[in-house]
Amino acid sequence: MKNEISKNITAPPNYYCTWRLMEWLPENCGEEGYTVRDIMCDRFMFGEDGIAVKMHPESREDLYLLLDDGWDLRSSQGNTLPEEEWLKPYLGCCQINEEKFPGYGDTPQERLKTMAGKVKALGWRGLGIWISPTIAYGEEVIGRGGEFIDFWKTRLEWSKYAGVAYWKVDWGDFDISDKHKKLLAKAKDEIYPELLLENAFIRAPINNKGVESPFSLAVHRHRLSYSDVLRIYDTTFPTSVPTTLSRVADLLKYPPEMEDGAQGYINAEDELYVCAALGLTMGIMRYDLGGRDPACGPNASYGGTGMFPSTRPARKQNDEVIRSVNWQKRAPAFSIALGNSTISKELNSDRWKFTRDQTWNDDYCKREYIEQSAPRVIARNVNLPEIKSGYSAEEYPYVMASRNPNGALSIATLGRVAVGRGYYDCPADICWNAGDLSGEIGIFGVYNSLEISFNRDLSGRRILAADLKDEKFFDITDELVIKKNTVILNKELILRYSLSAKKDDDIFKHIPI
Repeated sequence: MKNEISKNITAPPNYYCTWRLMEWLPENCGEEGYTVRDIMCDRFMFGEDGIAVKMHPESREDLYLLLDDGWDLRSSQGNTLPEEEWLKPYLGCCQINEEKFPGYGDTPQERLKTMAGKVKALGWRGLGIWISPTIAYGEEVIGRGGEFIDFWKTRLEWSKYAGVAYWKVDWGDFDISDKHKKLLAKAKDEIYPELLLENAFIRAPINNKGVESPFSLAVHRHRLSYSDVLRIYDTTFPTSVPTTLSRVADLLKYPPEMEDGAQGYINAEDELYVCAALGLTMGIMRYDLGGRDPACGPNASYGGTGMFPSTRPARKQNDEVIRSVNWQKRAPAFSIALGNSTISKELNSDRWKFTRDQTWNDDYCKREYIEQSAPRVIARNVNLPEIKSGYSAEEYPYVMASRNPNGALSIATLGRVAVGRGYYDCPADICWNAGDLSGEIGIFGVYNSLEISFNRDLSGRRILAADLKDEKFFDITDELVIKKNTVILNKELILRYSLSAKKDDDIFKHIPI
């Protein structure tokens, strides 16, 4: 819904991460013998059908292309040595391998610069790279055997020279050490302050006690306090919504005091409507490859091959990428330091029985079910939306809302997951006292009705709506129920205009306007 154009927008540090596509390609590239890390080569990155060439052309100007684990490692092709000899000594070296990326230059910084240039030439916002905070010790590694900070200062200089925009710091020998990560952040501020530095806490893809633990929250709070971005880390897609929301909600409820220079974004990865509604950054990983079957090829990252991907085919719902990225041009992600949050006491609890095609963890498959819980409603800088009562516990949706620092308002609903049912929508009657009508309004998800109240009379105002996919606006004033300071949208109206740009072959649900 459109009220007035949002102003003072800062582009959020969103990216497309190659990892999940790297997992899919070895079994679908037409050749045998490639490992996940082998996919990080010039052919699969910049060839005719390469990742950088094919992925997300509609949104890439607003996304960094983040090359995940393997971009600086040697190929396994024809290699008979154990990983301890050919891979581990080079993990985190940040030196592009000439065999995998031939003709990129004679020095590490020149090769990085060539790669960054190729990425930007294809229309991406810039280059991001996966960083293992360790000291690589292979024979060809520059700086091996030295001190941690000297090793990484050299690589910061390389990235500055090359114009690398984003570092995704993830595991490695010093990942557990906040001391070393803070040294890295300090060196970044001294050498290359424009670089965006993301940290994380390595953990299981579920919350082990069903909700975020005090220990995990403490680590998250501390790491966020000195980071530009904190990634909430991996989830497993059948329970991704509650796992993600529980981690995010606790951070918002107990925000850390930010250190000077740290930007304080929360990255909720591939739960895009959570990011759009709550002002979080995105680590997009989905890809629409492999025909129309939502579970074709290895699909562990998106729910395996059985029921779940047919109920939530997120891997192929790339229109969600377009809509979420477009909304964040109007309502960009914002720091945890900006404003306050309110979290409902009521929880939703989802259960799923995992099978081996959905997870690498055999223990999850042995359990009768995995239960994950999260607050039913989360709000940043606005009142909590209310869900009208009368639903069974399994039929309440998750609801998120926020007021952006630039005034834009966002609200979203997401569905639930149950054993034997998969993912399902929970259309409910939602009432939201949004307060000041301070900007445009982004509406995501499925509703039975949505009633929004403001602190001013709406009489005489014209109200426009658009599908964020094409942002073509329609005047819907005469189709709404407007009562003084309140506007009511019914289910049919929301679906009609949020689907106005939908193509007949779109695999898509949970559309925003």
